[in-house]
Amino acid sequence: MEPFIFRVRDCYYIRASYPSPAEHRHFAAHLVFAMERPFTALVDGKSVETVGIAIGSDVPHTILSVDPALVVFIDELTPMSRCVKHTLLQGAPWRALDASVSSRVGKRWGEVRTETDAATAAAETERLLGLQAEHAPAEDPRVLEAAAYMKSAPALEQLTIRNVARAVHLSPSRLTHLFRRDTGISPSLYLANLKLERAFYLLDTGRSLTQVCMDAGFATPSHMADTSRKLYGMSMTEVEQIFLTGLGQNSR
Repeated sequence: MEPFIFRVRDCYYIRASYPSPAEHRHFAAHLVFAMERPFTALVDGKSVETVGIAIGSDVPHTILSVDPALVVFIDELTPMSRCVKHTLLQGAPWRALDASVSSRVGKRWGEVRTETDAATAAAETERLLGLQAEHAPAEDPRVLEAAAYMKSAPALEQLTIRNVARAVHLSPSRLTHLFRRDTGISPSLYLANLKLERAFYLLDTGRSLTQVCMDAGFATPSHMADTSRKLYGMSMTEVEQIFLTGLGQNSR
């Protein structure tokens, strides 16, 4: 089963094997599903064998699976993330998911080959997990405004947190405080993730990693690599290999 990366709305769906990743913390809540056999999740100091798990943002963990697994990364400040927190996590840092539902999700994504397949599978995943309810934003409106400003910036390489704070009429320190309080991460880390998302997209254009680094707004290739390991548990070289399989070239 070949690896892939697809982006559907505010989520990245990554199918890959994770034989020995280092412990790391993600910038946002995410979901993991077995696609063949159960995997081992080392999360928040505990070892869990499961076929599906939801993990909150900034929770130390790693996934051990020589077989393919599907990892769903969810933008922290989106309706989907709120659904995961309210419906699946329910205040817990992590939660094992229903085995029957998780197996159906894994099997469905095993059939995905194209962007259209991915969009259909994503909608079915949300339905199976009950992630279609509306939840009112709990975040400060200025945090949501700051996130939207960063997402809409045409040149991330020129964007600073000072610029963002000025745009939402806050000091950088106040914005950082509110962002950490409401999301558990700093605006700088959120911005770094947006740059990494752009880097993922640019890999699909055939650029070298060095050129991708520059065009995505990172200062150095090593900074981009460190950010990828910190946020996704994979080096940019590993991510590039996923794209080079051919299936990943369909991702957006």
